[in-house]
Amino acid sequence: MIICGNLSKIFSSNSGIKNINLEFKPGIIYGIIGYNGAGKTTLFNCIEGLYTPTSGFVSHNGIKTENEKEFPAIRRKIAFLPGDDYLYPWLTCMENIELAVILKTGKNKLTKDTDELVRYFEIDKYRDKRFRECSSGMKKKVQIVISLIGDIDTIIWDEPNNGLDMISNIKIKNLIKHYKSKNVTILFSSHVIEFLDKFIDTCVLLHEGEIMENNNLQNTGSLEELFMKNIPQHVLMPFNQPSWSEYKK
Repeated sequence: MIICGNLSKIFSSNSGIKNINLEFKPGIIYGIIGYNGAGKTTLFNCIEGLYTPTSGFVSHNGIKTENEKEFPAIRRKIAFLPGDDYLYPWLTCMENIELAVILKTGKNKLTKDTDELVRYFEIDKYRDKRFRECSSGMKKKVQIVISLIGDIDTIIWDEPNNGLDMISNIKIKNLIKHYKSKNVTILFSSHVIEFLDKFIDTCVLLHEGEIMENNNLQNTGSLEELFMKNIPQHVLMPFNQPSWSEYKK
């Protein structure tokens, strides 16, 4: 169980998250959605323990992220995937994975689970390619594999399907369903409504750092309808193409 209690992380008057109250339970897939800048990444960074709250708290099974003595053991079981590239650009894909295995498990050999993930995402095809030379989709798959190294009980993925093709997106869904069956708590964000719809169990919609919706999707319509009803009218204004005379000016 992860609890956010009156959680705020303020960077400026119009940046951050404010008074977030949420509970995330094992075996449930949570989709966190919202505009760019809505606070999704800030929320994830607070839950993972990267940010210290301005006020309020985040607790994992009763242990707060600020507990320097007990939280590190919990943090090791979080599969965290940030939105940005973070691996060593001059190392190959497999060198990055092998280094992550050492850092996360203390072993110098891939475990069976990690080896299966490498084959699942067909990383062998570009295993010796430097990370900096990979496409965005290749990079994302390597980072997903690294996030899942070790004993995992929580998944926090920020935009996991950015740059991925259709087949890889299907694989991501199957993988998430697998971890759901193992009673893992799953949180991820995506701007691709089609990817989330009919797949996530609960939707949390953020707007300007606050919760607009927190719904079990079994009790609502489509995710797109839920999202659209919270969009301000001016955002949906039709595109008005300038006339040729305006272009000439």
